[in-house]
Amino acid sequence: MRTLLFILMISSFVITFSQTNALLKPYTSNLKNIEDLEIKKILLPVLDNQNLIEEEQLNRQNKTGRYMFGYEHQTNFDFFLESSKHNLPGKATLYLLKVKSKNALSINLIFNDFYLPEGARIHVYNTEKTTIVGAYTSDNNNDNNQLGTDLIKGDEMIIEYYEPKEVLGKSRLSIGTVVHGFEDINNWYSQLKVNESGGCNLDVICSDGYPWNNEIRSVARITIGGGLCSGSLVNNTENDGKAYFLTANHCGPQSMGAAVFRFNYDSPTCGSQISSDSQNALTNQTINGSSFKARDSGSDFGLVELNSIPPANYNVFYSGWNNSGDIPLKTVGIHHPSGDVKKISFDEDSPGSGNILSASINAEWRIFQWDRNTTTEGGSSGSGLWDENHLIIGQLHGGQANCANSINDYYGKFSESWDGNSSTSRLKDWLDPQGTGVSYLVGFDPNVVLHDANLIAILYPDSINCGSNISPELLIRNDGQEPLTSLTINYETNGNITANYDWTGSLITGDTSSIRLPSIGGLIQGNNAISITLTNPNNGTDGNSLNNTLTKEFTNNNKCLAYPNPFKNELVINFELEKTNDKTVAINLTDIQGKLIWSTSHNTATESELKINTSQIAKGTYLLQINYDKETSVQKLIKN
Repeated sequence: MRTLLFILMISSFVITFSQTNALLKPYTSNLKNIEDLEIKKILLPVLDNQNLIEEEQLNRQNKTGRYMFGYEHQTNFDFFLESSKHNLPGKATLYLLKVKSKNALSINLIFNDFYLPEGARIHVYNTEKTTIVGAYTSDNNNDNNQLGTDLIKGDEMIIEYYEPKEVLGKSRLSIGTVVHGFEDINNWYSQLKVNESGGCNLDVICSDGYPWNNEIRSVARITIGGGLCSGSLVNNTENDGKAYFLTANHCGPQSMGAAVFRFNYDSPTCGSQISSDSQNALTNQTINGSSFKARDSGSDFGLVELNSIPPANYNVFYSGWNNSGDIPLKTVGIHHPSGDVKKISFDEDSPGSGNILSASINAEWRIFQWDRNTTTEGGSSGSGLWDENHLIIGQLHGGQANCANSINDYYGKFSESWDGNSSTSRLKDWLDPQGTGVSYLVGFDPNVVLHDANLIAILYPDSINCGSNISPELLIRNDGQEPLTSLTINYETNGNITANYDWTGSLITGDTSSIRLPSIGGLIQGNNAISITLTNPNNGTDGNSLNNTLTKEFTNNNKCLAYPNPFKNELVINFELEKTNDKTVAINLTDIQGKLIWSTSHNTATESELKINTSQIAKGTYLLQINYDKETSVQKLIKN
């Protein structure tokens, strides 16, 4: 069975901004020396990480169960009985408890009984306070009375509970599970997790993914104790943004009361397929907990409702669906293979119908072979399958596909999940509460506004620029309801050289466009930064200012001959003017064996740079030669 490796990429100092109040700091942050306080400690049984990894590798090879990154210590600790109590000024109370699982790479908790009155708060952190999660408050109370925490680095965590005098004795806190992390899923110990999936997997931000932006925003990853899966937000016929989330039955939807759902774990750059250079996500946007709604093993579906609505700045989308069972012309999968950043897969042919992994006849869609050099991997369980009309028709059950063998994946059919014996074994009660009987429902975007110009990425520079000037390239998308026809683009280098560019065009909702900006100076040799901001869409106000600005750092080399490198469809030659004396120079491009690919000449008195269309040049390694009057300069180039 396919499962999802859930990686929470957290920097060296982290406060979680998801369904927690990051403005509330741990009380001990105000203390000079926390060691002066008595803190009781719980020591858990010692585990052998290598043995745990070897056992889990066997499970992954056989694709059985969830993808496990941690061992789940089953406990039943009453927090208030186990912790140290400290009376504070003003009659407030502070409780502290250390939990140690020797040799763990990370620790996370599940409170199997959780209730906080207003004003009380919990933080969890390691002893060095390099990783801090919280504050959890009364906002995290839920019908399940459960809470799962994010991961803490290291083998020891401190649980801190602050209780105001007005609510003394009103909280309930019981720790039911402590997860001993035996894999470094947060890349805290230089064990690479981004780019760990097969090299053929395609980042969702790459151009092939542009038409699927809405569906991409609906996909999230789930951590359930020490196990991991994924799924998608789905719309219902009331179009009210109720946070229904579709995943796989084998992921355990009935046990997701304390799960943590992470959205937008996407690479900010297209670094896949040609080279494994995907980047960590720039956000950590999670929702804590859910309530079970329905599941069935025949089509391997699970449906839960998140404990809270994803906030506007998450910019989520609720995917539409198709329950007809009609065979689609082609399909798309969106998933997190091997815990990597979100990827997208394409099958340009109709799937088959069968029941390889199910006991129910024809309960699955069979993907015979993925196209465009894409696939899925272990770690993608529960991820959605969409038809050519951008409607969900199933969720991933399992299969054999990978980069070396992109054949045979099996998705439980949405149509088979629609009906069942009761509301807890079918989808229709939840996704069609009005009983309309519709077979198709389009998706729902709760954040759509009249004007919304979204700065998706700074495409150029990559990591290296050449010369004292730069011509940035950016990618925009119209996320507004009206066609985008004009835009002001403000950009600056190193915070002091500023330029403006007025763009005009015509982008309907969801359309994207790449824009090459006029050259701007202010670059220095070495490290530089460029910032770009979009303003005045259609000469009006942007309804979502959270997606208008990006900053990118890069290295500048004033002496290189051509950029970008690697290049794609355009190459800019930057002449060494001190060598030319405004004379005509000869330019040759050869392959690595010395075969001439093309040549031209250029008078540097007219332009100090020359743009060459390279769309017809094959991928490979080349040598650029510029013959000045008495000297030849050579640079090695790569065409992607």
